[in-house]
Amino acid sequence: MKIHLDIFKLIIFTIIYIVILLTISPFIDHLFTSLKEDEDKKESNIQILFEIISHSILLVVLWYLSDRYFRRYLEHLLDIKMEGITETAMEVISGIILVGLQRNLIQKLEYITYEHPFRFVNLYS
Repeated sequence: MKIHLDIFKLIIFTIIYIVILLTISPFIDHLFTSLKEDEDKKESNIQILFEIISHSILLVVLWYLSDRYFRRYLEHLLDIKMEGITETAMEVISGIILVGLQRNLIQKLEYITYEHPFRFVNLYS
């Protein structure tokens, strides 16, 4: 019976964690402009790169805070402990949700990487 209760708690934990991340992630994305808006403003590759770095730092901080505080709070609240494979699975899911829903970041990364590669030669132009 304890195993069934633990699985039920794990499912509840996962649902709550994913819903919160699915809510927060698009909000983070909307804090930054889209590639189209940057192109309309005629931003340079340096400015776009700075936005990529800023966006990434914010995601890292959010991921750290969610793992450090929110996950531990949920573990305490539901009286479960995420260990081993379940902890790894939650980290993978967190990464997919947090990064996968960052449309503006993904567009800018593709732009810098593929369409107009950032080159040190172009730094001073």
